[in-house]
Amino acid sequence: MFKGITAGSYNNHPGSGSNYLCLPEAPQWKTYVDGHQAYTGTIVGASYGFSSRNSVFSESNIDTDFSRKPAPCAVCYVGGRSTILMIPARTQCPDGWTTEYAGYLVSELSSIDRKRSSFICWDEAPEILAGGIIGQAAIYPVEVLCGSLPCSEYINNRELTCVVCSK
Repeated sequence: MFKGITAGSYNNHPGSGSNYLCLPEAPQWKTYVDGHQAYTGTIVGASYGFSSRNSVFSESNIDTDFSRKPAPCAVCYVGGRSTILMIPARTQCPDGWTTEYAGYLVSELSSIDRKRSSFICWDEAPEILAGGIIGQAAIYPVEVLCGSLPCSEYINNRELTCVVCSK
């Protein structure tokens, strides 16, 4: 379906998301607030944490030094199966897919006193439960930290979009 850039939380910062995501090479933006916001999660590009010397992977690239190099990714589709897919950094589903909803990527707050949660797609028009009380868990929009993600495409401190697609 698409090739992209592996991304996740900054490796030595607490909070934000715990799972890796495959971000498309060219993100699609909606509403965003310029500059860093205090109550957000963060996402950065992922790099390899191993070298060719300590890798259990195939040695076909043995001359390549993987250590601290950006990790590509791909999202694939196998026909004939019911599939629901969350695509971060997109506002529209690929051709032939149905949009279930679109919104913004959310996670736990990036803060020293927080634990990591999963990155999830939250509908762009959130609702509130009637009669509810303040929850003990909280969600926050996720901002891009570029550098390990290409700054030309992934603009620093922009809130990242997402779309949930079915086929």
